[in-house]
Amino acid sequence: MKILIINLPASIERLHFQQKQFSKLGLVFEILPAVSIINISEQQYQQQAFGWQRPLRKVELACFLSHKTAWEKVVELNQPCLILEDDAVLAKNSREVLENIEQQQLPDVDLINLEVRSRKKIISKQPKVRLLNGQFKLFELYQERTGTGGYMIYPSGAKKLLTRLQNVSTAPADAFIFSDYSLNSLQIEPALLIQEDQMVAYGLTDQLQLDSIIGRSEHHKPVYRNLSEKILFKQRRLMGQLAMAIRYIQVMPKAEKRFIALNKTDFDWVK
Repeated sequence: MKILIINLPASIERLHFQQKQFSKLGLVFEILPAVSIINISEQQYQQQAFGWQRPLRKVELACFLSHKTAWEKVVELNQPCLILEDDAVLAKNSREVLENIEQQQLPDVDLINLEVRSRKKIISKQPKVRLLNGQFKLFELYQERTGTGGYMIYPSGAKKLLTRLQNVSTAPADAFIFSDYSLNSLQIEPALLIQEDQMVAYGLTDQLQLDSIIGRSEHHKPVYRNLSEKILFKQRRLMGQLAMAIRYIQVMPKAEKRFIALNKTDFDWVK
């Protein structure tokens, strides 16, 4: 499976981390140059950053455009790819799990989310697929809130997201992906990946090593230019929350909302 890592040329420390990690895991990757905020003109920012539920920061728009480039690459290659942000930390058995997923040749799957990020997800009550004799399971993923640190995307999923972009405004990458309910998405458990900024929260390390430079959508307080703009964005947010509530009601009989498990021993190689 081709693995694409979104990386800014200036993020040398992150690249070195990934080279060391992939050497240990016996995997190879290809760098997908990330879009930098210096590549975004003020005109482009004004055109693309104000159509979601709040104004996007330039770093969030750059992150979204980087993922968009990855989707275009997947369509071009016409094969499923693993997309990683350059602070993604993988479990020590990632190679075996990824190979097992490839062997499954899963039908009608657009995306498989590999990460966990301190928030509950809405998934199916029963697993759809079991991997490595049941050590890992794939559940249907009905609703996700945050995280684009690592996901497998198939050409069908990439095409759906690019088509959606023709009619829906840009958003933080995670919000854009996981608000597309036409995607047939799965969630792996236990998680195969965690982003470096979450490792302290999960007890995997005592302190962080890499600076956070990729735009995160959580815990961001928006700044509005005027009252009318604030009201407009609040209305959009209300409609977004309503859409999530309707989605939850629709899948409730077959779903449950819970945290995804993570096995600390799968990440003990990092220490």
